[in-house]
Amino acid sequence: MSMILLDYPQLAQDFMNREHETFVNLMIDAEDALLMGRFTVQHFRRLVQHSQEHFPAYPMHKQEHERVLATMISLLEGYEDDQNILPLLNYVQEVLPDWFAGHITSMDKVTAEFLARQKISAA
Repeated sequence: MSMILLDYPQLAQDFMNREHETFVNLMIDAEDALLMGRFTVQHFRRLVQHSQEHFPAYPMHKQEHERVLATMISLLEGYEDDQNILPLLNYVQEVLPDWFAGHITSMDKVTAEFLARQKISAA
């Protein structure tokens, strides 16, 4: 259940209201990290399923997805075990964006162009 700051009353002390706002924003970030992790797992599975039959460089691309996927699964399982969101949040906010930008402009671009030339499209 997402937290919304408007769900909580404003208090007579501004410093407390600011801290409550920070708390709610951190909870939203934590929820977003969990959603990102779960989405990433499903996204990689769909890509693997679609690319494996058609793309010659599939094994290399798959290996890269599996590496990131293993990290995401490990972090999600770690959160489920000890309820510590910080490792997952750090990965999603600090590591994954750089990896994602590089991956799109390299492996995904080549894969998409190859599939387009082959007139292969995902349904």
